[in-house]
Amino acid sequence: MNWAKKYQGILIIAAVIFIFIGYKIYPNLFANQQSQIAAPIYDTEDLEIKEEGMEEEQEDKTKETLIVDVKGAVKRPGVYEALQGDRVVDIIKKAGGITEQGEENGINLALKVADEMVIHVPYKGEEGAGGSTESFVNTGGAAENGSSNGGAVDLNKATAAELDELPGIGPAKAETIIEYRESNGGFSSKEDLKKISGIGEKTYEKLADLITVN
Repeated sequence: MNWAKKYQGILIIAAVIFIFIGYKIYPNLFANQQSQIAAPIYDTEDLEIKEEGMEEEQEDKTKETLIVDVKGAVKRPGVYEALQGDRVVDIIKKAGGITEQGEENGINLALKVADEMVIHVPYKGEEGAGGSTESFVNTGGAAENGSSNGGAVDLNKATAAELDELPGIGPAKAETIIEYRESNGGFSSKEDLKKISGIGEKTYEKLADLITVN
C-alpha cells in the first residue's frame, strides 16, 4: 500500500500514456464506438417520408372549406362541405347523384364551387332544363344575379345588393364596382374586376365562373 501511494503519480501518468498509445495504434476501435453512440434514430429515407407527409397535411389545411346547398333532383338534398377547387359534379356525387327524374343537361357540372353556392338540379320538364346553362347554379341568395334566369352576375347590370352576395364581395366593394363602371362606361371584360381595389387574383378566381359582362 505504501508503494502504491508513493508511485501514485507515476501510475496515473503511465495510464494516460497507455490510453494515448492505444488510441494511436487502434483508432478504428474508438471510431466504431463513437459511430455507435452517434447513430441516428431515423434514416434519411424515413425523414423524407415524414417531411412529405407534413407538407401534404399543411397543404390540406390551407385549402378553404366551402359550404354548398344542393337542392332539386338529387338523392340526398342538403348542405355539404366542399374544398376550394371542387366542381359542381363533385358535390352532386356527395349528394348521391342525380335521380332518374333529374335533367343532367340543365346545369354546368364543370363549374367551380364557391362558398354559399346553391346548386339546384332541375327535374325533367322544369322550366329552363334541357340546355347546358348555368341557370340552376347560383351563389347565396343572389338568385337574380342581374339576370332573369338566375345565371351569372352581370357586372354592368347588377345592383349593389346582388354584387354584395357574391363570395368575397362586401357592401364596400359592391359600391366601388358600381362607381368604377359608371366612371369608365362599364366593364369591358370580367378581368377588369381585378382593377378594383381589394380584389386580387385569388378573389377573382372564386368569382370568374359566377360573373359575366354584357
